[in-house]
Amino acid sequence: MSITSQQIEAFSQNLYEEERSPGTIENYVRHVRTFAAWLGRGEVTKEVAAGWKAYLVTAGYAPATINAMLGSLNRFFAFMDWQDCQVKTLRLQRRLFRDDSRELTRAEYDRLLTTAHAQGRERLALLMEAICATGIRVSEVRYLTVEAVQKGRAEIALKGKVRTILIPSKLRKKLLKFARKNKTASGELFPSPETESPCPESRFGQR
Repeated sequence: MSITSQQIEAFSQNLYEEERSPGTIENYVRHVRTFAAWLGRGEVTKEVAAGWKAYLVTAGYAPATINAMLGSLNRFFAFMDWQDCQVKTLRLQRRLFRDDSRELTRAEYDRLLTTAHAQGRERLALLMEAICATGIRVSEVRYLTVEAVQKGRAEIALKGKVRTILIPSKLRKKLLKFARKNKTASGELFPSPETESPCPESRFGQR
């Protein structure tokens, strides 16, 4: 099985007959064409479709975009009666700011920040604040990039799952100021995290 322009045109016509909006049709068709271009002359299989999904993740597409593209492709497969080729969308795990487990008290958190500032370790203080304010794990700090801060969220893709970490506006301002000060235009904000992070795998919460 391969994908032809005639099949895509028939798919588009079917969507039109279903009275889908022009914007919806355009998106569906564009996503299928993008997959077809990536596929080239290869044959469509479930394994190939899964490979496309993995490619989108590693290429840095936003999880919502990936799911939209996979949804369009699965709909095309259903139209072609290729249900065996359909793949599951990403499981999105949205975490707002913190987990209640393994918390620091407010007093402990304030004391750690005060100590870091008193020692002139502003980078460590900001790193600790970012970890504790977002609930992000120490091993995931690399996902705190300039681009993520600008968008207000970090999307962490691990083991086929994507978790979205929202970055509070106050913290965003501090992180962007830190980036400008260090002339970091893009990429990781903390490329070499300090080994003595004060709250590994911890979550900040008030008691």
